[in-house]
Amino acid sequence: MKKVSIIGAAGTLGSSCAMSLAMNDMIHELCLIDVNNSLLDNHVMDFENAFPEKKIYRGTYEHLKESEVIIITAGVPNRNNETSRNAYLIDNIKIIREIGSQIENYAPNAVIITASNPVDLLNYYLYKTFNFKKERLIGYNLNDSFRFDWAIRKNLQLSYKGKIQTPVIGEHGESQVPVFSQVKTKEGYITFTEGQKKSIHDDIRTWFVQFNRLNVNRTTGWTTAVGMRRLIEGLLTNRTTNLLCSAVLEGEYGIEGLSIGVPVKINKDGIKSIVSWNLTETERQGFNQSAVKILNIIKENKDLFSNL
Repeated sequence: MKKVSIIGAAGTLGSSCAMSLAMNDMIHELCLIDVNNSLLDNHVMDFENAFPEKKIYRGTYEHLKESEVIIITAGVPNRNNETSRNAYLIDNIKIIREIGSQIENYAPNAVIITASNPVDLLNYYLYKTFNFKKERLIGYNLNDSFRFDWAIRKNLQLSYKGKIQTPVIGEHGESQVPVFSQVKTKEGYITFTEGQKKSIHDDIRTWFVQFNRLNVNRTTGWTTAVGMRRLIEGLLTNRTTNLLCSAVLEGEYGIEGLSIGVPVKINKDGIKSIVSWNLTETERQGFNQSAVKILNIIKENKDLFSNL
């Protein structure tokens, strides 16, 4: 039976992920950590009733020991920033620095999933600052692919009930690249007109703005919970699973010195390999531009990144 720990477990992301993972039969133990003890205890008491056969408890950093996977959802409260997730960089790096130090001390061999924003930059920060292997560092970005799926079904008015492969690569942010050339169902690839691509792009780009304009102090907990369960299931087995995540690159796609969204193969050891896709010229340009954006942010904030 497997143990998963969640840091930031009292918030929207952390508690939603905890609920989703508690429903996974492979996971027997959930260690939940948060600075808000009262709210976390409220969740734990609820979980204990819902899942009495499982070990679900409020832990401290010392309880990270023997975790197969550690999920980081901790961060500054959502400020409904309409423009960019990068607005949280400086404040969240301070939080990630402490978390990384504690993980290095108590569970250095765990697979670490960062879901706090900005995902790509924080995942790379953990790689540069601590002694973690890059294959065990994963930035969560599956929500981008879920929104791509939603936008496709909306604009094409699809009645198709099955799964659609809808990959998004690049930054988990404004420069993300929906990979239209890789969209497919079990029946085959889907083709798009330029007008359809533009409409889908527009829906993806404005979704984040519209969501934050609701001025509600919560983030995308349910979507993340669904994606996190899919990711965790791939990390708890020997079987290799194809997925997307933000991964540290060292020459793949001709890029290095950052973490960015790419297709990967994962299993219990983390990222086994980064998959090389034949992108169209437009997709390749978009991906390169996204990488340059991330690299520029790293350079502009080099005082925040250790060992650079």
